[in-house]
Amino acid sequence: MSANLRILIGIVAVVVVAGIVYWIFGRGEGEPTPDTAPEIVETVPAEPTPSLEERLSERLKGITLAGSDAVVREVVVALSSQPEMVTWLANEDLIRRFVASVHLIAEGKNPRSQLEFLKPDGRFSGLERGEGWLVDSKSYRRYGLVAQTFAGLDTEGTVRIFSELEPLIDEAHREIAPPGTTFKATLKKALDLLLEVPVLEGDVALEPKVVSFAYGDERLEGLSEAKKQMLRMGPENVARIQAKIIELEAALGL
Repeated sequence: MSANLRILIGIVAVVVVAGIVYWIFGRGEGEPTPDTAPEIVETVPAEPTPSLEERLSERLKGITLAGSDAVVREVVVALSSQPEMVTWLANEDLIRRFVASVHLIAEGKNPRSQLEFLKPDGRFSGLERGEGWLVDSKSYRRYGLVAQTFAGLDTEGTVRIFSELEPLIDEAHREIAPPGTTFKATLKKALDLLLEVPVLEGDVALEPKVVSFAYGDERLEGLSEAKKQMLRMGPENVARIQAKIIELEAALGL
């Protein structure tokens, strides 16, 4: 809602409340005399909601959500010097993937269904030590490139591009989010959730399962899917990503 619209709604609300108070308490007994003209309050029409086309920048005029991949690749690839960025951006439906991933994280779910192209080689692994199992630190290295790319994003450029793509992002968000929910609120919820992931120090105990591992610490095992996925990236990568999240939240005004 724009500042002007908020002001207009506030004015109308004050006028309506004042009118009700006057009607109940200020009329006195009897009808108004003939020479007393009733006060006429002109209501100000609400500003129309701008269409998607009206919100798009000159560069994006005529671009639809379904046909936005090419322009997204063009503007996003400039944010990182990592050559892998080009490969990642070769995927389809980039804005919908991004929005769906943020929505899943905000709900505490693992966004792997939308980000299969970021899946690292190898598997999460453990080391048997004495009578128990520990996380193999080599597992963390698989996520080094993703963490490095995210931490190295040009913050100022990211904010500028987000602002330009925001109308298309909002359009994708309306397809999957509850009515009245804004994408920025969903993004804020997702980023704050990732900031809650602990940066672990020292050895991390595991409990072997049939085909995988569970964390030996019940507090870690009880974390949401999204938090546990980030936890598997390892303390160094988690710390780098969280530092960038704090920077981006400030820059985006979240």
